[in-house]
Amino acid sequence: MKTNTLLIMTALALASCGKSPEAAKTSETPVAPKPVAVSDSKIESEISSALTPAATVSPADNALKSEADSIISQYPGKTATELLNTPEVKDKLAVAMKKLGNDPVLLKRVNSTVDLAAQIKGLEGAAKLDLDMKGYDQARTSRMLQSVLSEEPQRIVDFLVSEIGEAAPDLSYGGLERAPNGVAIVPNTLPAPAAAAPPTDPE
Repeated sequence: MKTNTLLIMTALALASCGKSPEAAKTSETPVAPKPVAVSDSKIESEISSALTPAATVSPADNALKSEADSIISQYPGKTATELLNTPEVKDKLAVAMKKLGNDPVLLKRVNSTVDLAAQIKGLEGAAKLDLDMKGYDQARTSRMLQSVLSEEPQRIVDFLVSEIGEAAPDLSYGGLERAPNGVAIVPNTLPAPAAAAPPTDPE
């Protein structure tokens, strides 16, 4: 919202600025500028650009990307799922997941996103995320690894929520069981309790 505030403050500042005496003398009969035709799409584009903060990449982000890309290069041919089990990643994944498990707010955000996607898909009852990362390309694999290597549960949740959001149209309007990015929303069915062993006849 900082951009909105800045735009509003700038507009108010310009509106409150009157003409200087010199300007008033030299422009007693101002000439109205000719209107310039601007398409609605152009206006919408300019507004969107103004309201969208410029993406910034911190040195820490660059370091994470370099580390993720280095791991991908070190293990050519491994899928994103397999890379999670490499020595460079698995310990950091464990730390991040432990932090996530202790953060009910972030867990609720993931669960709410899954529930919303399930409703859009038309599922009834409890649902869960089924994420298949074997088909990830290098760019998506890198983004996933960066979120894990950071050991920040917020980044992992941001990644998952983004993936679910990208998949939602394919799962609902597209009617796909699994979106191209590997996301599937499936019923969360608990496993049936194990049947008791039948009693044996005493000899």
